[in-house]
Amino acid sequence: MRRCPRLTHYQIKGPRAVEMDIDTFVSLAEAQPVVEVQRTVSAHGPHLQALIADREFILLSDIMAHPDQRQEQRLFRHKHILGPGAGTSEIAAWEAEHPHHPLPDDLIALLKRANGVHLWADIATGLSYYGILPFSEWRDAGSVEWSVMFIEPPKGQLVISYHDNGDYFLVLDTKERCYYWYDLQDFDHPELVGRNVAELLTWYWQQADELDPRLD
Repeated sequence: MRRCPRLTHYQIKGPRAVEMDIDTFVSLAEAQPVVEVQRTVSAHGPHLQALIADREFILLSDIMAHPDQRQEQRLFRHKHILGPGAGTSEIAAWEAEHPHHPLPDDLIALLKRANGVHLWADIATGLSYYGILPFSEWRDAGSVEWSVMFIEPPKGQLVISYHDNGDYFLVLDTKERCYYWYDLQDFDHPELVGRNVAELLTWYWQQADELDPRLD
């Protein structure tokens, strides 16, 4: 089996924190109270809504310049949301269907506690700006839209995250058992963020500081 390169504190943004085990991560996430913030948003009128619905593609600049919209204040509520833990049989069935993607034991332990992790999620949608998907939505890296960016077809790699504007993706290499953060604007230099779940959760907790709605 290939080995992950050594993870240094330079590869984690900010000071290196004490690695979080699953219990600590879940406890901290569940203890976060709801945060409410008021934001000014552009509300689309009926003509603009019809235009968006009628077109397969429309430029964001065209939407922003359209006169049929108004500014209004809305209340947004945020908190950390963890999906319900998955059952042993559910995970085993997934592994049977994906024999080329053996999951590390510590990742299985995380899935049993939290199947889907969304730090600073919008309570209305249950999603954050980026987060870890439920494992039923994980995709082979060879089947994603940007797979052509790999020099060689990826093998044993899973895309396990979502990102609102599609710029970054968290990838698990099931052969190396490492987690990489891919920036599609700097694709050839993925950031190693963890050699195990504890390092992954430590990095993710620090990374999500930028999503705190109180920083707006």
